[in-house]
Amino acid sequence: MKIMIENPKIAQIIHNIAEDFRFSGEHEKYAQLFYAADVENMLDKKMLEDMMDYVKTSQKQLKTDLAWKSQFLSDNPEIEEERMMATMKTIEKEYEELLTYLTMVSL
Repeated sequence: MKIMIENPKIAQIIHNIAEDFRFSGEHEKYAQLFYAADVENMLDKKMLEDMMDYVKTSQKQLKTDLAWKSQFLSDNPEIEEERMMATMKTIEKEYEELLTYLTMVSL
C-alpha cells in the first residue's frame, strides 16, 4: 500500500517536522522517516504506522510541555515568552492535523 501525499497542508507539516529534525541534527529512525516522506511525498504502510506512533508520542509530550509552560508563565508574568507559546501551539495544531490525516488514510 502506497499513499501519495497530495494535500499541500499535510505535505508542509511533514516538511516542517523534517526541518525540525534537520535543525536538531538528529538522525534516528523518526528523522529518517520524515526525511523520506518529505522527499518522496508518499507513505507506505510501515511509514504510516511509524509516523502515527511518532505523532501520538510527540503530541502527548507537547501537551505536557504546553501545560507546564503555560502555568510557569502564569506564575511569572514578568517573563515574556509569548512567541514560544505560540510556536508550541502551532506545532500542537499541526500534529493534530497530521494525525487526523494519517488515521483517515490508514482506514
